[in-house]
Parts: sequence; structure tokens; C-alpha cells
Amino acid sequence: MTIANSVVAKLTVAFVAIAMMFIAVAPAQAMTDAERNAKIDALLAEIEALKAEGGETSSADVCPYTWTRSLNSGDTGSDVMKLQAFLNADAATAVAAAGSAGSAGMETEYYGPATGAAVAKFQEMYRTDILDPLNLVNSTTFFGPSTMAKANALCASAPVADDSDDSSDDSSDDSSDDSSDDSSALGNDEGSIESVDEVSADESNLDEGQEGGVLAFTVEIEGDVEINRMDVFAEVTDSTTASDDADDYFVEASLWVDGDKVATIDVDDFDDDDYTGNVTNGATTDDEYRLRFSGLDLVFEDGDEPEFQVAFEVRSSLDSLDLAGNWTVALASIRYVDGEGFTDSDTTVVEDSFGFSAEETAELDITKSSDSPDATTVEVDTDDTSSEIDIFVFEIEEENGVDATIEDIDMTASTTNTDVTTTIDEVILYVDGEEVGSESPDAAGALSFENLGIEVDADETVEVTAMVVFNGTDDYAEGDEAFLTFNAVSDASDANGNDEGDIAGSNPTDFSSDVFTLRSEGLGLDISSIDEVEGTKTISNSDVEYGTFTFEFDVTAFGEDFYMDEDEANIDYDVLVDGTAVSAGVLSASTSASLDISGADDAGVADYKISKGDTVTLTLTVETATDLAAGTTKVVVNSVAYSAADDATEELTETATPATDWTSSSLILN
Repeated sequence: MTIANSVVAKLTVAFVAIAMMFIAVAPAQAMTDAERNAKIDALLAEIEALKAEGGETSSADVCPYTWTRSLNSGDTGSDVMKLQAFLNADAATAVAAAGSAGSAGMETEYYGPATGAAVAKFQEMYRTDILDPLNLVNSTTFFGPSTMAKANALCASAPVADDSDDSSDDSSDDSSDDSSDDSSALGNDEGSIESVDEVSADESNLDEGQEGGVLAFTVEIEGDVEINRMDVFAEVTDSTTASDDADDYFVEASLWVDGDKVATIDVDDFDDDDYTGNVTNGATTDDEYRLRFSGLDLVFEDGDEPEFQVAFEVRSSLDSLDLAGNWTVALASIRYVDGEGFTDSDTTVVEDSFGFSAEETAELDITKSSDSPDATTVEVDTDDTSSEIDIFVFEIEEENGVDATIEDIDMTASTTNTDVTTTIDEVILYVDGEEVGSESPDAAGALSFENLGIEVDADETVEVTAMVVFNGTDDYAEGDEAFLTFNAVSDASDANGNDEGDIAGSNPTDFSSDVFTLRSEGLGLDISSIDEVEGTKTISNSDVEYGTFTFEFDVTAFGEDFYMDEDEANIDYDVLVDGTAVSAGVLSASTSASLDISGADDAGVADYKISKGDTVTLTLTVETATDLAAGTTKVVVNSVAYSAADDATEELTETATPATDWTSSSLILN
């Protein structure tokens, strides 16, 4: 018995039972009201028994009824229960999984696998009904527009009185207004595909890891049409060096309609065979992949012109040779059915090609910051560690528009003492005032910072500050020096999955902080400026050139009060001509110098007192004499002499380091 016949039979049973009821109660005068009601109740019970006979559900419980939305696995609602009851009315299409959708009398509001299987049986039952204008051409588990139209026709298409039964529990009252063309019922008019025209696809090259449309076309609809299947072919068109295996390139292919994804095919399901040239620009082997998008049930009306795109999702990492591969993808056919049940195919060929681009990789530029502190003398304790002292700032800039994360950084600490651990206790790194890591150096000064988590956004710069905790001078000599060197980023990744081996700039040329002098007591020297001025004097009617070199530097007293005279003799300097120091005897006859001390206190014996913690400014001016040998001339300051007592005797010396900071630029004197 078909579903239609079963529905009619059950309705007949219902009407016969009702007629029997009225015949039985016709001589009303012979029955009391109580007897009449009892008889009616008995007849109704008999109807219910007939409905349950043979395990079937009466279609009277369902029909007339109109389904208004497509249903698929996972959907819920009273219309799902109605569908199950409708299918259960015929043993050939009964929902056969008790507990999932149940058999007759066990219907639920959940569209599970058993409901899908019953829908497929229903589609198969009417697949060969060629004379039926609602002939079904596909057998799937999807209760789509054409299947819905067939069920509505069989279920006496009168609408139910209560529209609320048509919606699922979770949908709003106006949910049906959101339905699109591909979920509406197919009309009854004949129809066709008027034309298929290529349009520009979203992408002509796909990056590694990208999903994008590479073949786009519009389909002009005339009349009522339901598109059920599309055949697309794809082939690598440059296999000289690149692989021709789709597995090496793709994760899946997909079909999109007006921006919505409607079907996908996993790369493992690509149909690889010899299809003899569906891709016209393919390789000579014509070894193509067929991508069959079926079970689409896309319903369109007269005048619709949907845009389709065939898209591919590319693997996250392609071999370098495969990046050079080009693929061509071609639409071969569109299978459709019109409102009168006529099935046809449009075989317009639309074809396009696409290639691949390597995924963008972050690029780093790591340099010493202009904010990095200048060389100076740092005050430390004698027997205790210092506070955190800022001696090095470097910048990490991303230059290729890709976010990057820095995890590990390698640096080196250097000190006058060969065992760095005697001088440096710890180095701490900060980003935007927040500590990101700390390490103690080994004896050779190696520093390996791990798990830093420094985020460097695309095209942005972060500034990293290195602070040092120094040991006391009981462990090393007064005036020892220290500095830090940046070596490399040893662990990093970017937003596209590349690591430090791929990220340019992760291993820059080593660069260092300035050199810092450590003292618990003594004088600290800090050069402020060096000026060079060339002058001319006329001697014996001849013009002779000379140079004036001015050094301005700060002197700070650490730990104690110190003293010094305002005497240029306390400053040891050299005059260099063509790179060679002029000897002392010649120098004394060929130069003059003066020293000015500003900001110091007067003392009893010595000229000036530099109190503990105070800073004074010294200005040394050196002028070369006119009889100095001609050549490239410069001046370098070597050291400053001072005293621990107010006795006018400068028995202590502080070296001016590094020498390059205390050397003037050159003047070319004739």
C-alpha cells in the first residue's frame, strides 16, 4: 500500500466509524443522554484502535497538512513529528529506528538518521514515477523542496489551521520569512537555464592555508528550476616540476551561491580518472579530477540570476615546487529539474585558472634603540647587590604585516672580569614596564631568556629594556666595566605558523649597549660634547691654520668627597697628527690648554671640592700652535687626575673610557 492509499483508507475508516455512530444514536428518543455519550465514547475508542491497527499511524493524524520548510539531520520541531507520522503511515517508508525517530506511535520532534533514511525510501519510491509531474530524481536523506512538494501533494495540500505547529521549538514566529530561494518549494511551471556566464572570481592566487573562490559564473533562470547537481573538473596545468596530486594542494573544494556555502567535497573524495579533456587548458594527459556537487536542491524562480563560485581550501604548507603549480578548473554541466518534472542538463563550459602564493612571513628588524642609555659611571655597593639599573634598550619591529610572537632571546653579558658572575647577578627584561623574563649569566656571560611571550603586532614596534643587578665591588675592582650584547631570537612564530628559521631578521648582526663603569667610590666621567673649530692666523705675512678642540664632560663623586685643581695638567690628553701622537716635548711647545670647573665647592687647599653624590662640569680647551706639523689633526682625552684629600696632590686617576667616545673628529690643518 502506498502512502496515498494508506491515507485514504484510514480516512475511510474514520468516516465509517463516525457514520456508524450517528446510525446508532439516530433514535435519540430511545436513549438517554448518558447512554448516547457512552456510545459515542465507545465509537471514538474504536477509531483509535483502528488507527493503531498493524502498527500504523493514521494519516488522519497528519493530513491535511502542508510542510513549509526544508528539513535535515539535527532539525527539531512539530513539523518533524508530522513528517515522521506521515512516513509511518506506510510500512514501506516507516521510520525504523525506535528511540531515534521511532515507529508508529513513537514519533518525536527530532530529525535523526532514521528519519533521513525514511525520507530516502520515500524519494526512491517516487523516483521512477515518470508520469507524475512531481517525479523525484534524487535519493538523499534531505527533505528538500522537491521532496516537500511531493509530500504536500500526497497529503491533501490544504493548510493546517494552527501555523504555530509549523515552526521548530527554537525558531521565532517569522522564521519562515528568512527562507531563501534554495529552501522554497519548486513552482509548477516549466523552466530552463537560459544562460551561464563567467564572471570574475574572488581570487586568482590562493595563499597557503587560504580558502577562496577561483571560478565564478552566473546562471540566468527562466521559469521554475531546481538545480540538483553540478559537475566541475580540475587539473594541474603545469606539472613540469609541481605535483599533480590534489592531496598535495587542497583540503577540500566547496560550492557557493550568492556568498553562501552550499556544498563541500573533501579532497579524499575527489574523483580521479581519465575524463579526456573536460579541462581545455589542461595537461596533455587529460588526467583530471571530477568534483560532483550533488543533492543541491537549489530552487529558483523566473528571472533569478544567482552567482556561483567554486572554491578551494589550500593546505597550510605547500612544497616550494608545488607553489609554482597552476591549476585550471572548469564547469562541465548543471543538472536541473523544472516545475513540470522535466529533467535536463546545461553543458555550457566555464573555465578559469589559478595559482598559489607562499603564505606571508613576518620580518623582524631588531636594533639598538635611540633611548638606550649613554655610557656613564654607575654607583654600586661594596658588599651588596645594586638596584635594577637600566643599561640597554632595543627595539623589535615587524615589517611585513604579519603578527609575530617572540619566545626566546639569546644575549651576552660582558665585564672586565673574565668571570661575569662576579660582576653581574641578574638581567631582567621589560616590555612596556612589565617584566617578561629574567636570567643570571653563566661565567662566560651567556644569557638565554625563555618563554617571554613578547607580542609584536603587524607593522608595529615593541621596545625591550634590559635592567642589570650588579654585585658589590668586594667581588671585583673599582672601575670595572660592563655591557650587554643582543645575539638572536632563538624561538619565535608568526600568525601564519612560520618559525624563527623562516622569519627574516631573527638573527641580526650582534649589537651592544654602551659600556658602563662600576664604582662604589671614586670619580665617574661622562662626556657631554666635543667641538672642533678650524682657525687661521697670519704669521710673517703667511696664513697658518690651527685647531681649537673643546671637551665638555661631567664628573660625579661616588662614595666619598674628592678634590681637584683647576689645572689643565690634571687632564691627560694626546694630540694626534695623521694618527700619530705628537711627543710630549713637541706638544708642550705646540699647544696650549685650559681647564674650567663649574659647579664645584671651594676647598681649603685644593681649588675645588666635589662632594659625595654631586656632579660638576669640566671644560677642557686645547688649541694647537701654528708651528704644529701639517696634517689630519685630532685630540683624545685619556684620563682625569684627582685627590682623596684636600692637599692639592692628585694621586688618583680615572680613565676616560671608551676611548672612541673621548676622541674628537679630525681637522685638516696646513
